[in-house]
Amino acid sequence: MANVKALGMFLIKLFRRPLSITALGALAVCLVVAVSPVGEVRIGGPQAKPDLTVWQYFSIALCTTVAVGILFWATAEPLYHYEAPPESLGIAPQSGAAELFSMSTMLQHWTLIPYSLYAVPAVLFALAFYNMGRPFRLSSCLYPLMGEASDGPIGVVVDTICLFALVAGMAASLGAGILSLGGGVAQLFHIESSPALWVVLGIAVVVSFIISAVSGLERGIRILSNINTQAFFAMLLMIALMGPGGHRFTLTVNAVGDYFVNLVPRGLLLQYSTDDGWQYGWTLFYWTNWLAWAPLTALFLGRISKGYTVRQMLLFTLVLPSCFVTVWMGVLGGSALMLEEQSHNMLGILSDKGPESIIYAIFESMPFGSVFTVIFVLGVFISYVTAADSNTLAMAGLCWSGVSPEDPDPPNNLKILWGCIVGGLAVVMICSAGVDGVKALSNLGGIPALLFEMACGVSLLLLVAQSNKYLKMSKKDGES
Repeated sequence: MANVKALGMFLIKLFRRPLSITALGALAVCLVVAVSPVGEVRIGGPQAKPDLTVWQYFSIALCTTVAVGILFWATAEPLYHYEAPPESLGIAPQSGAAELFSMSTMLQHWTLIPYSLYAVPAVLFALAFYNMGRPFRLSSCLYPLMGEASDGPIGVVVDTICLFALVAGMAASLGAGILSLGGGVAQLFHIESSPALWVVLGIAVVVSFIISAVSGLERGIRILSNINTQAFFAMLLMIALMGPGGHRFTLTVNAVGDYFVNLVPRGLLLQYSTDDGWQYGWTLFYWTNWLAWAPLTALFLGRISKGYTVRQMLLFTLVLPSCFVTVWMGVLGGSALMLEEQSHNMLGILSDKGPESIIYAIFESMPFGSVFTVIFVLGVFISYVTAADSNTLAMAGLCWSGVSPEDPDPPNNLKILWGCIVGGLAVVMICSAGVDGVKALSNLGGIPALLFEMACGVSLLLLVAQSNKYLKMSKKDGES
């Protein structure tokens, strides 16, 4: 395990600059697409009708992208930054400036930039699959860049690398989910959160998301996403109304302003010295994590976007999720910081019991805390199952040549195989290394996916520049 961690850290330091440029560059590319004529193109053609209602589309897109990460990190991460901000910025730990930085950084790590990393390949794949008639392969995203070569051996290499990236990224996310579930079960039943418990929970989650994936988009995924989104909003409302008092709202508003002011310099890591370890443990860790998920998430998001315009797709997969997460981080992350200010020893709990325990400490400070704990544990469970089943569906589809717009479902045995591979890897890594194992997996998955994301950025810009060559656009679809 030590060798895996060392390799991951070596790679993330080696690719520090390409990672930061690609992350911010993805957002810039999305803005270019949104204002270009391609933004008006309807996925599937001018007469295409959506397979999903607006609510279904939003709920599935939200739950596929945020997964369990916002449940695990929303309350713990701001405490880490509050206690130990980067040395390069000269911010005093546990100060007002550290508090503002911690909330602003949450937005940096969880809103526009990461969703842009998803959106770039997702838009490309949707247009390639539905509008250009390309195969159900990630290499189809590179058709504007590589032409017919994207279907040859190079395309096979691209698909293989991206499949590895998602297995690592998905296993990392599952590992975080199992740790969070373990903390909740330990809290409810007064037992230790141990490797034995993690194995049991891992099996339960894997079996559940395999069943959901096997049932298909119209049943398991659609229904679970609807339940999950409603649970997200219910939890948000409960904690907002019954959580700790303080200046959560003011802090969030100020953090939004600080985020946009520092978006470019912090996004490009210009404010940090190269030997500041904070950026490697946090910002670059997140970029590799989002990149690891991006290729296969793009397959799924592209598949469900038929009938919507590209601009609408960016609204539902980039803008609205970012708005939701901003409020979520303000309420949950703000609650953790307010309790620390009010001497509830949240930093002590973080040190003694781990990041998975912070949300449950917040519930203990609220009326009906045990009820909220039960609801939250169920929410974590459903959240990961919802995200994992969609990506299991995408992985299986990538390995099956028979996927088409008319017959989009791969065989069930492939869904089961990939679900078991991901689950087994996640359990092994967290049992051997805990949160460090999660980060190591993210690093190893994100670096190969970085090359794919960079190629997708160039490919999408070429598509925008030569849209009449690749897309049949009616006047309604944006042709002037």
